[in-house]
Amino acid sequence: MPFIQNTDAERREMLAAIGVKSIDDLFADVPANLRINMADASRLKLPKGQGELEVTRHIEGLLAKTKNAGDYAFFRGGGIYNHFVSTVVDHIALFDSSFITAYTPYQPECSQGTLTFIFEFQSSICALTGLEVANASMYDGASALAEAMMMGKHVAEDKWRKEERNTFVLAGAHNPEYEQVVRTYADVAGLKVVNVPAGADGRIDQDALKKALTRKVFAVAAQSPNYLGVIEDLDAVNAARKESEALFVHCTTEPMSLALLQTPGEAGADIAVGEGQPLGNHQFLGGPAFGYFAARKEHLRKMPGRIVSETVDKNGKRAFALALATREQHIRREKATSNICTNQSLCALRALIHLAAWGKNGFVELAEHTVAKTQYAIKKLGAVDGVKLVYPNSPVFNEFVIQAAPGLEKKLLKKKILGGLPLDKYGKGRKGQYLVAITEVTTKAQIDAYAAALAEALKGKAVASAK
Repeated sequence: MPFIQNTDAERREMLAAIGVKSIDDLFADVPANLRINMADASRLKLPKGQGELEVTRHIEGLLAKTKNAGDYAFFRGGGIYNHFVSTVVDHIALFDSSFITAYTPYQPECSQGTLTFIFEFQSSICALTGLEVANASMYDGASALAEAMMMGKHVAEDKWRKEERNTFVLAGAHNPEYEQVVRTYADVAGLKVVNVPAGADGRIDQDALKKALTRKVFAVAAQSPNYLGVIEDLDAVNAARKESEALFVHCTTEPMSLALLQTPGEAGADIAVGEGQPLGNHQFLGGPAFGYFAARKEHLRKMPGRIVSETVDKNGKRAFALALATREQHIRREKATSNICTNQSLCALRALIHLAAWGKNGFVELAEHTVAKTQYAIKKLGAVDGVKLVYPNSPVFNEFVIQAAPGLEKKLLKKKILGGLPLDKYGKGRKGQYLVAITEVTTKAQIDAYAAALAEALKGKAVASAK
């Protein structure tokens, strides 16, 4: 909206209507020492005003200093990925103002466009996860996992009223930022979070998992592919939780993997959550993005977030409306299933367009293309003197861990290569380890250049000891 400055007469009229004499009176509750006297504008330290041309040149100069993923051979992942986003996604979701509309579609009679695409988005998530119901999206993958924990607790409270179940198990290598969000939720809710470590092969330590799954556990979550890039044995997780009757939560940060791998539904999961950024959303400096949330139909009334359903209008024509709103905070207050009763509509729309544009077969081919490139990168980087594959015998999708020397990032940046994510902060024994991510954007030439740059940087150096 263009800025139209108010005249002095208009200001006086508005102040009179409010019942004050000056604009300063509006800020009387703010202590005087915290207010700036506009007569002494020097305290603001603002530069002199400039014309549009000068400001445009200044902004362009600042933008020229900013680097983006396209300026580098890009091998970073760990939760946010450098995928190709088609022009059709940006055109429909961003440049066509039809979808940048009112926030909440509470009035179905005037929100059919928004409600329709949210319903189709939910349908696409159900198809992707192999589960029966999905909500309209969550804030991100981390909050989706935390909400899955809370949903698991609510289900357990209804199902096992005489049992005290207050433990949530994070099995294997989860994204550490997801774990932080889960622990924040758990701390407030009085829940206990137990970690089951990854074994020597990067997968969940099944013996440790079986010991952890007592009757105190209401749900267990497994990320696959996990934070180390390794694909988990989901059938083993599903079997391990049977005796304790804990709910099974599937999580992933790379939903494209579901085009090829066993779906959460096929694996026996009760809830499936994950990060949606790889589906039609740019990296956006780490956000905004969205989280997806799907579950079995029997748990529908315990699901967080907004749900759109299909119905008919007064003329019997197909229509859409918000469903089961009585679960939500604006109606049930503190008794709501979740404090999140909203969704990331625009980012979810981008995902829907992305999936529709690729189509079922195209999306599978895209995933296959990524796997082929990943295998080439594993072979190429693994052949470099001074580089060792940390989990050479474990299945991966598009990420894998290499052991090299610590502190290689700056050397690679000089060659316009953003190498794998350093894992030294992830935990002990990770010094000199890097999580390498491959997407359809990665080229063979870039992989070759990465391998050559590593060989040059590591010349004469032994493989670092992970201590």
